[in-house]
Amino acid sequence: MTTSTAARPIQTLREQITNLEAAITVCLADPIQKSVHKLRTSIRRIEAQLTLLSLLPGLPPHQKPEKKARRFLKRLRRAAGTIRDFDVQIHLIEEKTSASTKKASDELTKVLKHQRIQGEADLLHILNKHQAKLTRSLESLLEVLDPAKSQTLLATKLSHLAQDWFARNLPSETMPEDPDQLHAIRKTAKLARYIAETAPKSASTPRKLAATFESLQQSGGKWHDWLILSAIAHDKLGDSPLTQAFRSNCKTALVNYRRHIQSFSA
Repeated sequence: MTTSTAARPIQTLREQITNLEAAITVCLADPIQKSVHKLRTSIRRIEAQLTLLSLLPGLPPHQKPEKKARRFLKRLRRAAGTIRDFDVQIHLIEEKTSASTKKASDELTKVLKHQRIQGEADLLHILNKHQAKLTRSLESLLEVLDPAKSQTLLATKLSHLAQDWFARNLPSETMPEDPDQLHAIRKTAKLARYIAETAPKSASTPRKLAATFESLQQSGGKWHDWLILSAIAHDKLGDSPLTQAFRSNCKTALVNYRRHIQSFSA
């Protein structure tokens, strides 16, 4: 295994933190869909990298600064995730609008766009309030980890760690019925994907593994987005034709997701 295919966990974390700082700057200037998505993804990648570091032996003790950083990251991620959901829901409504459902679609879209405006305000408030604290906590974390900055991780080992972490964090049931557990599988696949993507692009094995996790993540994401939108539509519009159309899409997406989980397990 050459060094070109070996991961450098601490160096990668430093790069991810730089990317996050840039994403925060862009988002503060204009929290449009693209910038919010970049912010949320940057946070997720750092959280995945911190999970990977927790699996590695021999690193300097860094639990205290990590815990503090994770607390701020979680606040930002949740605020950005709320806006992301509104953006996806608005897009799905536009995708499913027909002449017969246009009035209901316009009504629901108006509600979601208003809520997105409030979500933007909440996100900008959190960014302005906690940006400096987050920066300091991440700098403290990097300072503590600096003695291990040259450590490398073989691509084969990285793949094993990602697979093992994924398996250990799945629900106990092979095919759960509970929506929360089904959603947990999706989130677990997403984090495992980001762990595997720590590898350089030249490392084919973990990159292929990451693509496999991503396909499961996306399959679950489609189902969950329709599930949430169906619930919102039912709350705002009752059992309308638009609500029924969303529910039908949710059922189809769930069948596909379950099939994906089954093939993935096999």
